[in-house]
Amino acid sequence: MGQSDMKIAITEGADYNKEAIAVYQQIGNTEIYDFQKELDFSKLKNTNALVIRLGHKITEEVLNQLLNLKYIISPTTGTDHIDMAMAQERGITVLTLKGEQTFLDQIPSTAEHTWALLLAVQRKLIQAVQHTQQGQWNRNLFKGYNLKGKTIGIIGMGRVGKQVAQFANCFGMSIHYYDPFLTSDKIIGLIGTCESNIDHLFKYSDIISIHIPLNDTTKGIINGRLMNLMPKNSIIINTSRGEIWDENALAKSIKQNKIAGAATDVLSNEFDQTEINKNPLILLQSKGFPIIITPHIAGATFDSMHATELYMAQKFNNTLNG
Repeated sequence: MGQSDMKIAITEGADYNKEAIAVYQQIGNTEIYDFQKELDFSKLKNTNALVIRLGHKITEEVLNQLLNLKYIISPTTGTDHIDMAMAQERGITVLTLKGEQTFLDQIPSTAEHTWALLLAVQRKLIQAVQHTQQGQWNRNLFKGYNLKGKTIGIIGMGRVGKQVAQFANCFGMSIHYYDPFLTSDKIIGLIGTCESNIDHLFKYSDIISIHIPLNDTTKGIINGRLMNLMPKNSIIINTSRGEIWDENALAKSIKQNKIAGAATDVLSNEFDQTEINKNPLILLQSKGFPIIITPHIAGATFDSMHATELYMAQKFNNTLNG
C-alpha cells in the first residue's frame, strides 16, 4: 500500500491540532469525525489508520469491524482503552507515547491537575464553593490543613511522580516515594526519600498520590489493607487509572471516616456509560462525602493535547518512512 492510498480516520477531531491534521493529510486520505460516543465503526471498515484519544474503547468488537486496519495511533501513555492482545493477533501496529520520555518530560498537565485536586481536597474547596452558592457564609465549616510540613507519599516516581515531587518541594513538604522498578542509579538526584516498604509509605503519609501505569502487576495494588494503614486526616489522589485501586475499599474508608477525603480523575468503569453512575465513588460523591471526581481530564489541556497530537502524527509519518 502506498501512502497516497492510506485511509486515515481521526475519531475525535474537535479542536485537533491543525499541524497534525496536515501531516496526516500529506500521508493519505484523512477523514475527521467530531466526537460521537456511539461512533458507527462499521462506516470506517476501509480505514487503514485509526487516530483516537480516550473517548472510545477499541475492543475486539470494534476491531472486527475494521478489517483493513493496520495502525492505531493514540496520543496517550496508557493502552487500557485498546484490546492490545487482539491488535497484536491481527498484526495491527499500535503507536502511543509510551517510552517517549524526552518528549513527555515537557508535558506538565497531569501533574498540574493532580496538584489542583490535592489542594481542592485538602482545603475542602468544592464544599466551600457549594456552600456559598447556596447563599451561606460560615468559614468554620471548612477549616483545612497547610501543605507545608506535611508528608506526601508518591506511588510511582516516573515522569508525573517526579513533577508532583517538584511541586511538593516548592510547598515545603516532606517527600517520600515508593517505586520498586527504580534502580539505585536512577534514585540518585531524585527529590525525596525512597521507601522500600509501601506499608511504611501509607502509614506515615498525610497525602498519597498515585502515578503508576496499569498492568497485570499493578491492577488492584492499592487495596483495602493499605488504605487501613492511612492516618485519619490523610487524603489520597489518583490520576493514574481506576483499576489501580480498590474502589469499594476506598468508598468504605471514606464512609467510615477512616480518611479525610479522596480525589480521582479516573474510574474503573469510565468507558461504560450504562454502568458508570453505579460506580461506588460516583455514588459516594452524589451523597456529599469528601471525594472529588473529574472525568479523566488531567491531560486535557489545549497545550498538551496539541503537542501530543502533533508528536504522534510525526511519529506515524516516521514509522511509515522507516
